[in-house]
Amino acid sequence: MNEKTRFTYENAIGKITFAFESNFWITDIDGVSSVEVDIADSRSSDQVGSSLASQSVQPRTIPIDGTIYEPLRLNRESLISVIAPGVASILTAIDNGQSWYLDVVPKKTPDIMPGNGEQAFQMELYSPYPYWRSTASVATQIAGLTRLFKTPFYTGGKWWISKFSDSYFNTITNTGNVPIEFRVTFAARGELRNPELYHVGSKKRIKLNKTMVAGERIVVSTIYGERGVVAYTAGGVASNGYNLLKRGAKLDMAILPGENLLRIDAEQNRENLTVQVEAPRGVKSGV
Repeated sequence: MNEKTRFTYENAIGKITFAFESNFWITDIDGVSSVEVDIADSRSSDQVGSSLASQSVQPRTIPIDGTIYEPLRLNRESLISVIAPGVASILTAIDNGQSWYLDVVPKKTPDIMPGNGEQAFQMELYSPYPYWRSTASVATQIAGLTRLFKTPFYTGGKWWISKFSDSYFNTITNTGNVPIEFRVTFAARGELRNPELYHVGSKKRIKLNKTMVAGERIVVSTIYGERGVVAYTAGGVASNGYNLLKRGAKLDMAILPGENLLRIDAEQNRENLTVQVEAPRGVKSGV
């Protein structure tokens, strides 16, 4: 492994850091840069080649070889304790000032070889969602009050804490090479009916069947592992809002590689609607 690259493995039990200067070191890791794609095709008589029917990106398996250093007994116990079977964890790769993570579980817990001074180990991780997501996130306001206040703050002249944007279109750029799942928040500044987010390119929409009043929020997530809807009253009480989705709403909507033109709408009082999209800053098929 590159001496400048660090990996961390973290869950509710604890955290293990694999780095050149730590007590744990990864000597070999596989399966982090590529994904397998299951392709189905069809053929007919006299056809040259085949017709592509479907493609499915497969879960990721990551074999890891590593070394444990002194104090061996303590570090051996830590590795076995943290990388426990059935415990959902996060594997993070840190390199060149950027951090990318996968949700993982052990497919094979550490198999540790005996040794003096250092001990080698092997293990295997399984990631059902195979794409690496940036630990940094970005929130984009589609319409509503846009925050302008920044620090450091210099006095003099005119300045605004926020301004109102009446544009109902916004372009979000995905600089990665795979679609990005996201979280969208619909917030009401006054009464409005049936808010909507529409992706102009993919023609997919997330539309709600709800008359909202001032202070209410509805958060819709298309993110793997948290896909769903949460509705918040003006007083902050949360409830499952899945039944608020209108027929045809697409929870598989994503921010596609390149530029994405998004539009918001409401059947009544669109000017009372604020919409914010939050997503990882980037998603990649490999690191």
